[in-house]
Amino acid sequence: MNTDHKYVVDVMTANPVVVGPETIAWSAELLAQRKSVHDLLVVRGYRLVGVVCRCDLLVVGSAARVQDCMRTNPVTIDDQQTVDAAERLMERCAVGCLPVVDWSGCLKGVLTLRDLANAGALPRELRTCASCGSTHGLPSRIADDEIAFCARCIEQGRQPRTALEEAYFTTGGGD
Repeated sequence: MNTDHKYVVDVMTANPVVVGPETIAWSAELLAQRKSVHDLLVVRGYRLVGVVCRCDLLVVGSAARVQDCMRTNPVTIDDQQTVDAAERLMERCAVGCLPVVDWSGCLKGVLTLRDLANAGALPRELRTCASCGSTHGLPSRIADDEIAFCARCIEQGRQPRTALEEAYFTTGGGD
């Protein structure tokens, strides 16, 4: 489907979920789970300083801070760019979300693979984790008929490393 006439501002998620860099990873993971998002935008004051995904949060452990695992200097896109330009940028940079900014650099929203699929720029049925449905953290080379699990679900199969993680999984934070 040709999406030349669609603009990022028209298909983005307008109210992204944000956290501060000092946020505890466990709290950030719970927020992402509660809001049903995979990526959180990291802001200091009113300035975008990074992006963190749920997979990143699991790598550092529950007591770490978001700043310990966030990706700094995130790739952004202008809200007046086309959806096709956004799709090419995501593919070229191998990212699953783009923070959306206006002409002044002010954060306006976030554009995800799901937003692109809903806009018709990607196949409606994205390859997803067989357990949680995430489109992120999947192995890059898998056959179409093969069942795949994301890094987050694979990680959840491990034993908790600390007492805090034990409490997290026991109270349902691990799904």
